[in-house]
Amino acid sequence: MTRIDLVTLSLFIAVAEETSLARAAEREHLAPSAISKRLADLELALNVRLFERRPTGMMPTAAGAALLHHARLVMRNVADLEADLSDFAGGIRGTIRVHANATAIVRHLPEDLRRFLAMFPQVRVELEESVSPATLQAVSDNVADIGIYGDVVAPAHLNSTLYRRDRLALLVPRQHELAARGAARFAETAAYEFIGAPRGSSIETAMLRAAADLGVALKTSVRISGFDAISRMVDAGLGIAIVPESVASVYCETLRVTLLRLDEPWAKRRLMICTRDREFLTPAAAALVAHLTAAAPDVDLTSPSCASATASES
Repeated sequence: MTRIDLVTLSLFIAVAEETSLARAAEREHLAPSAISKRLADLELALNVRLFERRPTGMMPTAAGAALLHHARLVMRNVADLEADLSDFAGGIRGTIRVHANATAIVRHLPEDLRRFLAMFPQVRVELEESVSPATLQAVSDNVADIGIYGDVVAPAHLNSTLYRRDRLALLVPRQHELAARGAARFAETAAYEFIGAPRGSSIETAMLRAAADLGVALKTSVRISGFDAISRMVDAGLGIAIVPESVASVYCETLRVTLLRLDEPWAKRRLMICTRDREFLTPAAAALVAHLTAAAPDVDLTSPSCASATASES
């Protein structure tokens, strides 16, 4: 296969754009004879004519037009490559694709990413919310570099490590008959309408499993994404919900809701980080994984103070 060097491609582009050896030579600061020799050697190597000499100048042939298209793409890619690599001289840079569940995005990632980007200002993070099975699939398919998911089983070919520990809790309207209690078992909630978690989420998976163990079917009045929307539906009296304790506690201050401790072993859950083979992570992605796992607190959260809100408040 013929090897085409970048200098010759650059000279070829100059002649095609200027339609003149003389003007191309002036533009490239070379003698016209030097450029002519390069083009002749290129035509000989490719075994095609690249230019037709006309009164109006040197015009690319059909083969020359095809080469011009690809030559411009090659030179543009080389320029992009040089720009990217030159930025690495100042430290780690690049784009990191992260897919994460809502708990991580709302509760943990804002502060973690703030600290990380302060250390690596040339890094860009593309963050997308997705339920845990979709997150695992995105990492498997190389759509995401890093995935953060709830307590579901990850494929064996992915590397997983602990990110945070959390608890699930029960969110009810303040006037609800369970609101005066500090804690509740899942069996005690089976008779009530739930605001459903997104389909396929780790929370829905845990609830369905628990309902199956009890031999009951979940009653769902509304299904909606986003903890803010779920909390507002509870506030409106449309149902109760199971939500992360660390996220929902903030809504007790502004909405007419009460958060109860969910007294179930499966209420304790882990948020996990997964990647493909760590050896193939970009330096930026590897740095983010190290940052997210280095300072992760490995403690359970305590029940929020809003769990004791009085039922007399309207």
